Amino acid sequence: MKGILQYGVNMENRFKAEEAGRYDDVIRRRVPLYNEIQTLIVSLLPFSRKEYLRVLDLGCGTGGTSVALLKEFPLARVTGIDSSSDMLDAAAAKVKHTTWRIDFVCQDIRVVSGQWPVVRDEGEFDVIISAFSLHYLTEDEKKALFSKCYDALKPGGIFIDAEAVISPFANVYQLYMEKWKEFQFSNGFSEDETGAQMLKFVRDVKPLTVERQLGLMSDAGFADVECYFKYLNWAVFGGYKQGQGMPCPCSHAAHL
Repeated sequence: MKGILQYGVNMENRFKAEEAGRYDDVIRRRVPLYNEIQTLIVSLLPFSRKEYLRVLDLGCGTGGTSVALLKEFPLARVTGIDSSSDMLDAAAAKVKHTTWRIDFVCQDIRVVSGQWPVVRDEGEFDVIISAFSLHYLTEDEKKALFSKCYDALKPGGIFIDAEAVISPFANVYQLYMEKWKEFQFSNGFSEDETGAQMLKFVRDVKPLTVERQLGLMSDAGFADVECYFKYLNWAVFGGYKQGQGMPCPCSHAAHL
């Protein structure tokens, strides 16, 4: 864990070294349209490639989202936080030639008291992103985290979150799960492997409905909250911190 800061890690390390090593391959075969979701997250950022951006990646894992963002925004600097030291080791290996643009912190993202570690003497962030991490939080934990994200953003900053969701209708959610099971079969997972993953998902993941997720974001203070993407039980959400720096949609479109 050379070069990775540690702060009060107390969340269960969900991904050991072996799992971290094959995580990138596995998640692409587990989550439908995974690559497209990563591309969408980066494309939603309402900033010019020439802008200096401070970015926080919550539950950054092996750094897939951070790496995609750094490729598109050459002046961005990212702080990635994750509770798994093994995942962060894998992330650090990806960016060994651009370490001046990214810092990794091993910390439980559920720790909401006080400020997140400020690695380079810079406080507020222009962008806070999270991909497939926050659905492990309880609703109360998510409420607290959303408020902390809002406080940590600069005026006009954006928060983007990709995660699993649930349908308010039991029969529809059952259909989602059946389609997800079929997707995993089609990507080479056996019936036993898929069954184990489904049980793990039901045990560990705490998805909300799209409407409830948007409500929590609005309650935290975010403006223009939206579900930008949804495919079965996977979705991408976003919202802005109001302020003078809040971009208009026309300027966003010009940078895509």
